[in-house]
Amino acid sequence: MKKIYKLLICVLVLTMFTGCSQATSKRNAKEIIEDMILYYGTYESKSKDKVNDLLEELEDVDSSKAKQWDEIMKYWQTNHEKLEINNDILPDGLDNSNKLCIVVLGYQLNDDGTMQDELIGRLKVALDSANKYPNAYVACTGGGTAKNNSNVTEADQMAQWLIDNGLNKDRLIIENKSSSTVENAKFTYNILRKKYIDIDKIAIVTSDYHIERGSLLYKAQLVLSAAKNNDKSIQIVSNAAYQAHKDSEPFLWQAGGLCEILGDVKLANKIYDEKYTKPKL
Repeated sequence: MKKIYKLLICVLVLTMFTGCSQATSKRNAKEIIEDMILYYGTYESKSKDKVNDLLEELEDVDSSKAKQWDEIMKYWQTNHEKLEINNDILPDGLDNSNKLCIVVLGYQLNDDGTMQDELIGRLKVALDSANKYPNAYVACTGGGTAKNNSNVTEADQMAQWLIDNGLNKDRLIIENKSSSTVENAKFTYNILRKKYIDIDKIAIVTSDYHIERGSLLYKAQLVLSAAKNNDKSIQIVSNAAYQAHKDSEPFLWQAGGLCEILGDVKLANKIYDEKYTKPKL
């Protein structure tokens, strides 16, 4: 009888350890999300089945995050494969009310703090779009990037140019702390939710080669920030591009930006430098 009890105890202990092993082998949400980013960033449309498998895995681990990243990944795929870029001005048919915000992304200042021609080009597109939608707000984004002039920021220079060219200053929103597109998105969201709660849609203005990445990073930040704060979502409804006539940004940079938003700057830098370990498809 004692032997039977000992045997049962051994079986119970083994079962417990096996269960513990299975529990600890389950990956956490961040690992799964990074996998999704790397797969699509590396293989694009060829990775769709793998991305769907990873979303199912994420659903088992964290259903809330799975819902958020399902929305982000679908947007990324559609944005990459079917994005329509509107050159020079926003298209017809947008909401002409104060619920719309035209977000103008900044650009590196000259060393003395003056604006480069490309940034002025973006502002001309933004001004024409703002005149087309006179009830919309206009957000200028970008921090201090002038090597020899710490007293100026991209956003402040942008806002002043818009005022000098006829835009009512009451329509302006200034985000002048960011140093990257990722921070543009994060800080813009914070300002809108704290001070402009009626705004529920944005249209992005930047250079043509930057529209795809800028839109994606804003979308991801808007989705994740809304979920974190249990707040309503702000939608990206359109874009307008300054035609810079430059080569497109590397597609991998979009993956790097998403990893930054996720908080893994180390992995993001490896992606930017193309020194990351490519997943096997």
